[in-house]
Amino acid sequence: MKVEAVIFDMDGVIIDSEGFWQRAQIEVLAEQGIAITAEECERFTKGKRIDDIARLWCERYSLSISSPQAEEQIVTLVCAAIRREGVAMNGLEQALRSFRAAGYRLALATSSCKQIIEAVFDRLKLWDWFDVVCSADDELFGKPHPAVYSKVLHKLGLEAGECRVIEDSLNGFTAAQRAGIKTFVVAPDYDDAKFAAAFGRYASLRELVDALEPEQVY
Repeated sequence: MKVEAVIFDMDGVIIDSEGFWQRAQIEVLAEQGIAITAEECERFTKGKRIDDIARLWCERYSLSISSPQAEEQIVTLVCAAIRREGVAMNGLEQALRSFRAAGYRLALATSSCKQIIEAVFDRLKLWDWFDVVCSADDELFGKPHPAVYSKVLHKLGLEAGECRVIEDSLNGFTAAQRAGIKTFVVAPDYDDAKFAAAFGRYASLRELVDALEPEQVY
């Protein structure tokens, strides 16, 4: 089956924002007298939807603020950080240009809410690149549930075998796998055993694009 589209995750694939998410969570919980670490954020919340993140911390530490309040505070801090200091992941422009030149449609399937998507697309000037943009925030369940990937396939009018995904988190990788889409993992821990079933594993988008010719990749 001929591949027609490449579907990107956003945080950690398109923009170097994982540190912003960790910093925001740490700051919000610190205001509640709770100390968490970046490693805990990585382990418990990476790749998850913001309501799931807020609910996890509220329930875990019985916070005095509500889950929606924690969610709003985290999103506000992350948006501000993105607009102020957000930078593209290594090789993003090369990847976008290479995939577009090869004739592939580009889509986004992110756990992030619309406010975060807007901040990222404004900061990195991405509005003209993507044919379809989907947020798990619009679905009943976030990643690792495959709903957001199913929505992207529907909007593209394509089958799973006609697409490839680029993910960086276990939650995102699991969601794409459950949707039946072959997935490239692009992440610092790309060689971890948890990603053994990936279609390909690379440290950066630049390495992915440099390693394989378009006809070999897709």
